[in-house]
Amino acid sequence: MDAQTADATKESMVITDLARSELLKARGEGEGFLRIWVEQGGCSGMSYQAVIDDTPGPFDVEVFNDGDLRVVTDQQSVSYVEAMHIDYSDDLVEAGFRFMNPRASHSCGCGQSFRE
Repeated sequence: MDAQTADATKESMVITDLARSELLKARGEGEGFLRIWVEQGGCSGMSYQAVIDDTPGPFDVEVFNDGDLRVVTDQQSVSYVEAMHIDYSDDLVEAGFRFMNPRASHSCGCGQSFRE
């Protein structure tokens, strides 16, 4: 893959052990990777979208790679995802992945969107 790599001088993405384990399970045995991007929308103006993908794009930017797990984004979303923290919660009420942006100046009450 010819994915560009985010500037190494920037703050790095953090993925907790539980989130990493769940992402690897979701990916399965293939060569898939996590694709994250930011869209306009939500209470605070922007929201994260994510999918397990196996088709690299010519403008992908790799923001995380530990040898087993890769995360890519598009060029417009790099500044929003490169320092994010990804966690996984297995609680009964709202189980799932949590995307936290330490650069966000505001998050909505439901936690689904942010403003930087």
